[in-house]
Amino acid sequence: MLAQILITQGILLACVLLGWYAGRFIHKIADKRFGEEDLAGRELGRLTDTLAFVGGAVGILLGLLLSFAVADFDDTKTSIQTMGRSSLTIFSAAESLEADQRQEIRRDVICILRSAVADDWDAIGNNERGGSPITTQWLLALNTDVSTASLDTVQQQQNFPGLLQGTIDLTTAREELVMGNSALIPFVVWLVIYFSSFIMSALLAMHLADRKVMARISAGMAWGILAVILFALTVLDAPLAPVMGTPSLEPAPIIETLDVLKESFPDEALWAECPPSPPGS
Repeated sequence: MLAQILITQGILLACVLLGWYAGRFIHKIADKRFGEEDLAGRELGRLTDTLAFVGGAVGILLGLLLSFAVADFDDTKTSIQTMGRSSLTIFSAAESLEADQRQEIRRDVICILRSAVADDWDAIGNNERGGSPITTQWLLALNTDVSTASLDTVQQQQNFPGLLQGTIDLTTAREELVMGNSALIPFVVWLVIYFSSFIMSALLAMHLADRKVMARISAGMAWGILAVILFALTVLDAPLAPVMGTPSLEPAPIIETLDVLKESFPDEALWAECPPSPPGS
């Protein structure tokens, strides 16, 4: 992620500088070719309307991209919370099952959450296809144990839909978590952003050609705004990717869920260390 941020910021700075020098060059050529009388009072350096149009278009584009990126970020956050909530549902719905089956299902959930925190988070953040295989194996084990659970009593039959729904929600949330960290902004959109920054910088250089200090300040401020927006887009587009070693979204809801479950179900056998893979896999 850090490398991607540096690359995007470096390209942006290069586009701004190129636009600046291109604008200065165009203004210099126009000054030599046209006189004030040829421009009929509309000096090349006064491009207010054009600059306002381009700036507004770029602002709308970046605003839409930010809104989409924030929505994707919220979806990923919701998936994390759903993993915790569905785990609580599974624990509660499994209460009526036979002791050995209840123990297996609850162990599966605990190991899924532990693997998500210890292994899955780093794997998803590093864009490993499908996330951690350890978490995937435990999810398969959970689905298998739930599908083979005995439903001999009325209470077991009544609680099974909740158990099944909780398992489906947990599996779906983890799949969405894996998919939600994939970069969704296409390359062509980045090209549009870079080209827009080039045009804006050139227009600023032409518009304020006779006021060099103000032109430099304006170009610097424009670059600063674009740099912050691009940084936000890069981070929000992949919320689990580490930035300076830390992802934007931490597995705090999952850790809190484990703490709550351990307080509510303190059985030592239930909280034994999880093996690298489910038994029998």
